Formats: sequence, structure tokens, C-alpha cells
Amino acid sequence: MGKAATTAKVLGAGAKLAVKYGPQAKIAWDNGGKQAGSAAAKRARSVTARRKAMKQAATLKDGSILKVAPGGSTAYVVFTGDQPIATYPSSNLPYEVLLAHADLSKRVRAPRA
Repeated sequence: MGKAATTAKVLGAGAKLAVKYGPQAKIAWDNGGKQAGSAAAKRARSVTARRKAMKQAATLKDGSILKVAPGGSTAYVVFTGDQPIATYPSSNLPYEVLLAHADLSKRVRAPRA
């Protein structure tokens, strides 16, 4: 058996599987794959926001960050001492609303730059 015959067998088997299981694979992707992709993208945005917040806090005197979840989305508030100065990602909500139910003792101190 030559290389062409082996390739033809593999391609033929692959085509049969695609015809047989293709619709089920599409349904599985529609039901689970898109949600998994969006969850991974959301997590990546959260990690990026935390990294930016920590980078800014490291440049401040007594800098720290606090993770809050206004409306179900994650945000990080940057503090200098006890004063909030920035939010990552940026938010239109005032700090009083963001920190209304937050436990300020859970702030994470930034390492000095």
C-alpha cells in the first residue's frame, strides 16, 4: 500500500465521521463552546484589570487594591492609604456605591516598585 492509498483511507474515515457526528458536534459547540469561550474572555479581562490596578498601586504610597463586583462584573478599586483613586476597568459608578458593601480589610497591598 502506498502513501496515497493510506491518505485516501484516512480522509475517507474522517469524512464518514464528519457526516455521522458533525451535527452533534455543532450542537455541543452551540450549547457549551460559546459559553466556555465567553467565560474565558471574561476571566482574561479580569486578570488584565487586576494587573493594571496592581501596577498603579505599586507606584503609590501605601497603595492597595480591592476586588468588588458591582452588578455582577468584577472591578478593582485602587487605594492610596484609605482614599480610593481609580477603578479598573473604569466605572461610571461613584466610589461610595462601589464600596458600599465592601469589606475594606480585604484590600491587597501592592509590592513596592
